[in-house]
Amino acid sequence: MHVAVALLVSCLLACAGTRTQYARAPGAALTFDRAAAPKEALDVADKVLAAHGGAPAWEAAKQIRWKQTMLHNGQPVATGEQAWDRWNARHFAKLDREKGAFGVMYELYGSFAAGYIEGRSGTKQVVPTGEAAEGVVVARRGWQRDTLALFAAFLLHEPGATLVYGGIVRDNELELHDLTLTFDPKDPARAGIVVHVYANAATSLVRRVELELGGERFGYVIDAYQATGGLQVPAKFTNLGSGDVFEIKDVTVGSPDDDLFIAPVS
Repeated sequence: MHVAVALLVSCLLACAGTRTQYARAPGAALTFDRAAAPKEALDVADKVLAAHGGAPAWEAAKQIRWKQTMLHNGQPVATGEQAWDRWNARHFAKLDREKGAFGVMYELYGSFAAGYIEGRSGTKQVVPTGEAAEGVVVARRGWQRDTLALFAAFLLHEPGATLVYGGIVRDNELELHDLTLTFDPKDPARAGIVVHVYANAATSLVRRVELELGGERFGYVIDAYQATGGLQVPAKFTNLGSGDVFEIKDVTVGSPDDDLFIAPVS
């Protein structure tokens, strides 16, 4: 193994071994402040979290990895894979292309970032820093949108989060709890984002998620769920504006996979 790669792996393992809490941005909150949440909002959020697997299962989900397909007018137009290393605050994203794939890995709160091109044979070649940086910008936006749509129920208890309960709203025949979620302003990964979470009043499962992100608003309807690693995770969600459908499969929950976050040696 290349010496630099070996040293990086050793550092990551050492840091993971000594830290007892999930990685957070410097100065950001370390826990969710239940005492500061309005009782009505907290009661609904607790039920929503429990319906999706509960706090212990989410606490154990140090990394979540999944494959994703985007369909437009029923036809697949993009496929790829993501991994969110929650424990170390890292993101891996890979977009399939006609002749292979393009992948990036980076730290959400650090400076490390790298990218590579993968050929059909599986060989990988590191891309220049500038090209990797462009890929990370796109991947980070995707991470913000996708993780909020997929895991909104669990993020209701995110450290530093603020909850507001808006009562019951109707979606045709369904009654939905209306929760508004904002994040710790000291968390640069999500500061300024507003999430509207609409959960089925009968089942407490999230039915719709709307995001206010960078001056834009995105809305998703969750059409199906799948059980994995003790969690209930959306199997399919639909963009309310474009009608594009996102299918989620091969979801795995477990410990961080450090190999995903090491740039290949060219």
